[in-house]
Amino acid sequence: MTTAATLPPNLADAPIEDRLAFAITEVARQFPDRTAIVADAGSDRRRVIDYATLASMVTRLEQALDERRPVGIVARGGQVESLMAIAAACGRQHVPVAFLADDARDLVGELRDWVAVDDTLALPPAAELRLRSEFGPVPPNVIVATSGTSGPPRLVDHSWDSLLAAARLAEQWHGLGWLLVYDATRWAGMQVWLQSTLTGGRLVEPAARDPDTVLRAIVDEGVSILPGTPTLLRRLLSSGDRSLLGTAKIDRITLGGEKADAALLTQARETFPAAKISHVYATTELGEVFRVTDGRPGFPAAWLGRALPSGGRLAMRRDGELLVQLSRDSAEVGTGDLIERVGDRYEFTGRRSDVIVVGGAKILPARVEEILRSVPGIAEARAYGLPSAITGELVAGEIVLSDPLPAGTTPESVRAAALRACRDTLDAAAVPRVLDIVKAIVTTAAGKVPRRRVVR
Repeated sequence: MTTAATLPPNLADAPIEDRLAFAITEVARQFPDRTAIVADAGSDRRRVIDYATLASMVTRLEQALDERRPVGIVARGGQVESLMAIAAACGRQHVPVAFLADDARDLVGELRDWVAVDDTLALPPAAELRLRSEFGPVPPNVIVATSGTSGPPRLVDHSWDSLLAAARLAEQWHGLGWLLVYDATRWAGMQVWLQSTLTGGRLVEPAARDPDTVLRAIVDEGVSILPGTPTLLRRLLSSGDRSLLGTAKIDRITLGGEKADAALLTQARETFPAAKISHVYATTELGEVFRVTDGRPGFPAAWLGRALPSGGRLAMRRDGELLVQLSRDSAEVGTGDLIERVGDRYEFTGRRSDVIVVGGAKILPARVEEILRSVPGIAEARAYGLPSAITGELVAGEIVLSDPLPAGTTPESVRAAALRACRDTLDAAAVPRVLDIVKAIVTTAAGKVPRRRVVR
């Protein structure tokens, strides 16, 4: 198969809302047996969905939408192929569609008269639907819920233009294997499966997020593109099966959602020397703002106040919060992310909502975690705030021990060394008052580390 045939040559000429369906049906026409999705990869439940099957799902739903013209569709599919088919069919039929993660399901009440579609792709009978009026207001094309990182999830309106703005269609992206470890209903996950499908690629969804299952999926399915949070990459590098790591053929690593520190970037380069590593700064509300490809943490200080290739501009409040202005005609938006100048860079220090206030002192948990992870014998770490009747909050932490431990150490000696490193490096208020040894660090549905107490 040639790369030229992988992507329909006239895809870029198709209306933006038609492109996903167009790509699926055209690849299915040329190469019906090509794998579109490998679900539950890395397990004995592995399922393969080819482009012909995916195209037939799109066609079936399109016919139902064309006949009944609902006000809007809420995608409730539990399988990624259903979400793809719903998105493609709704786009080409010009039916608004909403993607709500599990923690945002209670927001469906805001979508009056919209119809939920699950993995069956079935619509209720026309008599049970409120049909869209041709003369009514035009609703948004795509609605996505935020991850709730800095508050309860909320709905964000997008057009197909903004949804596909970051898609790369050049030949070098054609027919690749993409790892999907993000929630497929969230902005980051949607960007992965949209990119894979638009370029005739193979989407690989592991059966679980534990390091060994993810690595088995990467190796067995020939994944070459690894998008994920720094937490996921750190977990793969520190806790994954070394023999699997050694056979993974990763060409590109794209990090997002959290701060990528220098130690992680160095470890990633050493493990995957041939891979190009980038860090994407994006939000559900703003889409992709910028991409850093020089392998260093943060972004160049020269970018502040200058127009980016995307047309946007970056600025900073006095308290260190990053501001983004998408265009000259739009207002500056506070991102909630804190940055500080370090030499010729601005580096991320954490989110405003993550700050732990101990007796008036503001503690950034990411800094505490960096110190904990620097201690031999610690694979992963998390710092978070606990309520305190005396100081308002106090710093607590969790550590995951490396396996095996360094020679001559014990779990308690590693824990003691971690506390000693914190006392030697951090202000007294930032030293964890509670430091537990755990088997794994809990992550949110978005793959990020939570900054408040988690009930296990």
